[in-house]
Amino acid sequence: MSDETSNVDQLKADERLKIEVPVEEEVTKADTSGAPVDVTAELRGLGRQFVETLQTAWNSEERQRIEKEVREGMRSFADEIDKAIQEVRASEATVKVKTEASQVAEKVQTSEAGQKARVGLAKSLQWLSEELGSLATKFTPPEKEGDSEQ
Repeated sequence: MSDETSNVDQLKADERLKIEVPVEEEVTKADTSGAPVDVTAELRGLGRQFVETLQTAWNSEERQRIEKEVREGMRSFADEIDKAIQEVRASEATVKVKTEASQVAEKVQTSEAGQKARVGLAKSLQWLSEELGSLATKFTPPEKEGDSEQ
């Protein structure tokens, strides 16, 4: 334990490790009796300093370098995705699936079952339209005899 204490004491005594921290003295009556403190002006100054700091950071070479890297990375990413999509489009499996899907669609359009399905769907939609029309007339109030004379 004494060995650790002596090491701490040596570090405290080392002049190279001493850091001066500025400490403001307490405000005395003499300080408050001087010119009044303008809080608005201080806040305005802080705002200007904040804007200036943001502008400096935005215009810094480091920010521009990072932006360039991000843009290049995004371009590279998009290029890789585009390349993968092109490979999928050109693949034998994709071509085969497209061909088979086209053939199935053609068979359905020309087959008797496909024709019957289209006719049945059209008739069903016509029936539904008629039923909705008759339902709508039930909600329409009947004309009164006095209204028809006018």
